Amino acid sequence: MSWLMENPTTVLVMGGITALVFGAIWLQTGRKIELYIMLAIVTFLAVLLVAGSIWKSDRRQVKTALFLIARDVERNDVEAVVSHLHPSIPELSSRVEAEMPMYNFEEVNIKQNLEIEVFADESPPRAVTSFNVVVVASDRSGLINGRRVPRFMKVTFLKDGDEWKVAGYEHHDPREGFKKKQ
Repeated sequence: MSWLMENPTTVLVMGGITALVFGAIWLQTGRKIELYIMLAIVTFLAVLLVAGSIWKSDRRQVKTALFLIARDVERNDVEAVVSHLHPSIPELSSRVEAEMPMYNFEEVNIKQNLEIEVFADESPPRAVTSFNVVVVASDRSGLINGRRVPRFMKVTFLKDGDEWKVAGYEHHDPREGFKKKQ
């Protein structure tokens, strides 16, 4: 059911076409049953849209957290990035606080191959993301200016209360993102 809330486009298109067909039949025949069916379909589609905008699946929450982190990295806001890290892993905070100040990030662009796998049955719930990213950055020493750096990232999240927090990350050669999954 969560796929429906995350991407209702197919249902909305098919429902819209079906409602139009019933509307056309009603206009041709004048029978009220087609009108009622059309109104029921339109009502269902409206409820689906409202529910989809209110209800946020774990997958969508993880995706939102990931894009917020990318925004904070792009702003070079170390404190904000650290706030996205899971509190039970202090060495991760130390790693970020040591690495981030060495660079001046200008752009962080997460690519379309983003995959999110949620393990809701685990305690705490865990999510694993994998994606390619292109970062435009300079080092603080001035040796590298505005260099485009493509990487393949794997980021693991743990649920902390109602929020998804980063529990670990690794980056690899960007070609890893183009390999077929076994």
